Amino acid sequence: MATFPTLRTNAVAQYPLHRTLSLASQSVRFLDGSRQTYQINGAGLRRWMLTLDLLDEAEVSAVIEFAEEVGTGTFAYTDPISGDTAPKCVISGGELDAALIDEMDGQIVVEIEEVK
Repeated sequence: MATFPTLRTNAVAQYPLHRTLSLASQSVRFLDGSRQTYQINGAGLRRWMLTLDLLDEAEVSAVIEFAEEVGTGTFAYTDPISGDTAPKCVISGGELDAALIDEMDGQIVVEIEEVK
């Protein structure tokens, strides 16, 4: 399985890092009018918004090649906060924004989401 590339510093993200967690729940209403709500997914699904700055040309190329290789398929991504590996992730919308402004001044903006 493909794994999201690390930067030359061995990091998988940079600050500021935005991570969200979505939990699915279901609610059941009983005949007596009471209601019980419970969580459907175990730990929930995570989403990371990555803004990678001051990248060199090799790092920008590696991330672009990775995105082209996996396309809309799944890959593994290491959560930079917990260190856990999420085995089934996709690039949200199948798109990333990449720019190489100057030498050692590349930028990539990508959203990664965990799927079931």
